[in-house]
Amino acid sequence: MIQMSQLLNYTKKGLCIFILCIMAWQQWSTFLKHEKRFLNPLKFVNENYGNDYLSQNENRYIEIKKMFHAPAHLCYLGEADDNFAFWSANYSITQYYLSPNILIKERTDCDTVLYNLYRSIHIDPATNFHLNNGWHVVKDFNNGLILLAK
Repeated sequence: MIQMSQLLNYTKKGLCIFILCIMAWQQWSTFLKHEKRFLNPLKFVNENYGNDYLSQNENRYIEIKKMFHAPAHLCYLGEADDNFAFWSANYSITQYYLSPNILIKERTDCDTVLYNLYRSIHIDPATNFHLNNGWHVVKDFNNGLILLAK
């Protein structure tokens, strides 16, 4: 005769096996749903290459990189009301794409300032501190990158 504790142990084991079968079925159905991507990663990469944030951001820096043939020191200013994480990420991306130029964060004692405005795209001449204090726009790339000089 099977005791109650043995019956309970069999029930627990059966329940665990049932849950594992459901998890395996769920993984298999997910694999079948995305099978083409798993089996042909080269095609997936070729179709989606350049559609990510970093690749799209790279196109913004092509024209400005042509302006600096030798390494330059640029002061870097981002969006004024951004949180630290997003500001830092955009600073790092800019530093990467414009290397070997050196970007100095949040200072204006350089001869050239690079504004990286990824949301507002253009600066407002009426309220911008630099434009009202002797700086002028050297080039507005119309993609959020603006170069100022004294």
